[in-house]
Amino acid sequence: MKIPTRSRTLSCLILFVSISILHSSCARKTDFSVYRFIDHFTEDNILLSPFSDMAKDPERFKEMNPILYDIANKNPLLDSGVGKNPLLLKKKLKIGPLDINTLMAPPNSHYKFPVRIPANSILEFTYGIRRDDELLNRGEGTRTATFSIIIETKEERKEIFAKTLNLGPEQSLVFNYKKIDLSEFAQKDVILYFQTRGDMKALAGWFNPVIYVPQQETKNVLLISLDTLRADHVGCYGYPRETSPNIDLLAKDSAVFLNTFATSSWTLPSHVSLMTALNCINHQVYNNDQKIDPSILTLADVMRENDYFNGAITGGGFVKGSFGFNKGFDSYRVGGNIISPDSAHKICRASLKWIRKHKDRNFFLFVHTYQIHTPYESPAPYNEYFLADDAEYKRIRQRKFRFYQENRYTPVTDKLKQNIIDLYDAGILYTDEVLIKALVDELKALGIYDNTMIILLSDHGEEFYDHKGWAHSHSVYNEIIKVPLIIKFFASEHAGVKTKKYARLIDVMPTIFDALNIAYPDQYTDGKSLLDLVNGRNTGDGERIFLAESTTDPIDRKIPKKTAINQGRNKLIMNDEYDPQNLAYFSFPPPKIEKFEIYDLEVDPQEKTNFALSAPNLTRQLLRFMEIHFIQKCEWSAIKNDNTDEIREQLRALGYIK
Repeated sequence: MKIPTRSRTLSCLILFVSISILHSSCARKTDFSVYRFIDHFTEDNILLSPFSDMAKDPERFKEMNPILYDIANKNPLLDSGVGKNPLLLKKKLKIGPLDINTLMAPPNSHYKFPVRIPANSILEFTYGIRRDDELLNRGEGTRTATFSIIIETKEERKEIFAKTLNLGPEQSLVFNYKKIDLSEFAQKDVILYFQTRGDMKALAGWFNPVIYVPQQETKNVLLISLDTLRADHVGCYGYPRETSPNIDLLAKDSAVFLNTFATSSWTLPSHVSLMTALNCINHQVYNNDQKIDPSILTLADVMRENDYFNGAITGGGFVKGSFGFNKGFDSYRVGGNIISPDSAHKICRASLKWIRKHKDRNFFLFVHTYQIHTPYESPAPYNEYFLADDAEYKRIRQRKFRFYQENRYTPVTDKLKQNIIDLYDAGILYTDEVLIKALVDELKALGIYDNTMIILLSDHGEEFYDHKGWAHSHSVYNEIIKVPLIIKFFASEHAGVKTKKYARLIDVMPTIFDALNIAYPDQYTDGKSLLDLVNGRNTGDGERIFLAESTTDPIDRKIPKKTAINQGRNKLIMNDEYDPQNLAYFSFPPPKIEKFEIYDLEVDPQEKTNFALSAPNLTRQLLRFMEIHFIQKCEWSAIKNDNTDEIREQLRALGYIK
């Protein structure tokens, strides 16, 4: 419905008078280095919004503007620190491969923000229009929105930005990025007005609008997860092949934790533990139809509350934002096709671009790649670097061999096994060169290497028939749950330290907070800082306890639950029995294993000698120890993840299903 010109003029006059009255009474945010407009947005900031009409009469609003009605209650922003969410205008909007914090502003929207502008500050924002289903289905027409920002002081009222965007049906999004120097308004009390005008159906918004003060000395955190990298295939962990020369160079500037354990044998629950410092039993995310309870504070949440700019560039799949990983991140991006042979390179390009944009402020960047994961197909010449001259395969996709399905336990010839390992190692070498080297080189070129804490790790390893099985997600032996952990602290403090004391992925988050002197909120965690181990301080607690769970394989759910715990150097594995119907699923039967397994990790790290039956007293002791420690200590529970079609497509790409 069009508003008559005369009525619009009258509305504008009333609005201007209202603004003048409000100018002297608004509370201003002062003394800040980062001002997120989204966090300070309340009912008082809304001068005009189409969604106000929905609150008054939802049915009429649905009839008049079904496009806005459809999005009104979707994707609310749940990041810690965002405060109230009037009319649900604060959203974690999904735009193609990107999940981004958005202040929805469909025309005609008008918001005000009273602030005192700090010296040397920058106004930064992205603005754009997302395609709606009606435009897509119709295949014709446009959406138009004019974005403008006005700044008002006691002396003047000035438009500092104005731009009109047009979106066609062939475009999923039109957007632009903008930075504005606010130096001329330094130390002044102002009101900033964000306005949109145009097509009332346009899904327009302001993405991550912020005022920040560039920092001379930043403190940054770069967290790198190399999916499926087993520790014993890395040079600084003793692997004889030169798979990781750049990781090894980074390790010389870092503390290296030689015995680090994941909480799970596959990607989703292990990364949830990494981002929450919780064991699986406490975060309760076990299967691919579950996601993180939004009430759990994540690593990104806490960093955000401490004025960090948070970004993620990931391979998607089981670390997609829809599993709850995007919470706390300003932007969370799938950086490339997860089955592309050069996916690590694509992840790197996006990461470098993000780092260059944020180099003048404190940032936290999470980088994740599936390059080492199946399919094992790195670009030439890397794919042939370790291959024998008579190797049969120059690339291998697991779906061909169905190692994630019925052929999980099928033996192969020694030649084929070595062929598989050679291609896996090639993926490590390629990732080491195009991702790790490039990231480190860029940090040094930008002059922020010393100011950046770099954590390199993996979520789980990979089995090459070590215990008569393939791939991962089916066991809790060391080849799958023992992972690399390399931490370069600020100014390379603790460089050269190598510790054999047990560490866990759940310890990473508390270690970051400890290094940054960030007080962690009063929330239960299983992890604790690793700085005690690095500094050689004796906490009196003995070896840390690691818990690892494989409830069942995430795809066909044919493999029974397996649980591992350690008491010092002794590792106990408890195995549930196979259901006879599930056992018949496998083309080659799984190896016969005992109900309980005990291994001395100091003398038998490859877990070849199970002495559970020969040491019944120790077995009873460890079972009692598990009974005491393997209990849920908090009340969180996983949330149902409804993106089943999207998840299955990702699983198919990774080779888990046909």
